[in-house]
Amino acid sequence: MGLSASRWVSMTAIMTALALVGNYALVAAPNLELGSSVLFMTAYIFGAHMAIWSTLIMSLLFGIINPWGAFIPQIWISQVIGWFYIVAVGSIMGRLGPSGERPKPRKWELAITGAFVTFVFEQVTNIGYSVTFGMPFYLAVAAAIPFTIIHILSNAIIFSQVVPLLDSALTQQLKGLIWNAETEQDSIRGTNLQYYGENIS
Repeated sequence: MGLSASRWVSMTAIMTALALVGNYALVAAPNLELGSSVLFMTAYIFGAHMAIWSTLIMSLLFGIINPWGAFIPQIWISQVIGWFYIVAVGSIMGRLGPSGERPKPRKWELAITGAFVTFVFEQVTNIGYSVTFGMPFYLAVAAAIPFTIIHILSNAIIFSQVVPLLDSALTQQLKGLIWNAETEQDSIRGTNLQYYGENIS
């Protein structure tokens, strides 16, 4: 993408802060969060390397300063693994195609992606709760069903709405401030919100 070292560090810090704010913004509502979509978008645009660092820093800060309870290593590890899965999917979806351009998923595709990666995230964290509290996995899953449904449905909506907005902002409106001038033409070409289903007939 042509990011200089200083810009890479700066963007890592910015995306980490966005993910952290995204988690705190809706913290009063259980299992409603914006952080996962930000991490997904970080991997989608900037690649897995940056997204992994953002995930580690964000998750550590959020785990230590968590209004929902104390820092529990087993649960933290399971959450990190779940977020790494989201990052991996974002990185794969963001790979450049044969034409040198990034695929542009539509809103309904992002909604399905958001729902699926959230489902996987929930099951991984259920394993963490099962190990932490010594309960059978199926009981952890059963106890979390209402929260899992909320998380999946909300992230399906958030991914379909927030990801296109972040993509447009980072690859169009702010691209001159992010990427080196000599590689701007080789970065993202023609990203437009219509590719996210605005003009689906």
